[in-house]
Amino acid sequence: MPKRTTKKDDPPVMKRIIFGKSVSRDRDLREEIARRAYELFLERGGTDGHADEDWLQAELEVRRVKGRA
Repeated sequence: MPKRTTKKDDPPVMKRIIFGKSVSRDRDLREEIARRAYELFLERGGTDGHADEDWLQAELEVRRVKGRA
């Protein structure tokens, strides 16, 4: 019986992706919201169970300030 051979695919090629400034701004905004959400968490005494509320409140505050800037 003849041997069966399978051709291995070529290894994936790494592609360089260049992100624009908007990605950087989005990342900065997300980090700022995360920091404010953490502050809200600490202000409440570090109690669990309010992560979504903290995030939404932080997002509202940060976006409000950014809108005025």
